[in-house]
Amino acid sequence: MSIQIQYLGFQLKTGGREYTYRLVNSKEGDREFVLSISNRAFAEHHFPYQDAAAFCYQKLQKALSAETPEQPLPHRSTLSDQELSD
Repeated sequence: MSIQIQYLGFQLKTGGREYTYRLVNSKEGDREFVLSISNRAFAEHHFPYQDAAAFCYQKLQKALSAETPEQPLPHRSTLSDQELSD
């Protein structure tokens, strides 16, 4: 089974930034995921904007490896303060 994660870009929103990824899966079809980081989280954790796309990519990879048919990964999620501190 061939799976590829493509980064599609980010959008500025009122409360933060949304990073969009497409999971290309030749067997099960494509899915899109949006991971959000709030402006407050960027400021409070001194988290660099330029690192956010790679950070979200790594979080998505990790979450996909733990995904099961009984507990599919939600298509939208917000990264918590704890996740940014790790």
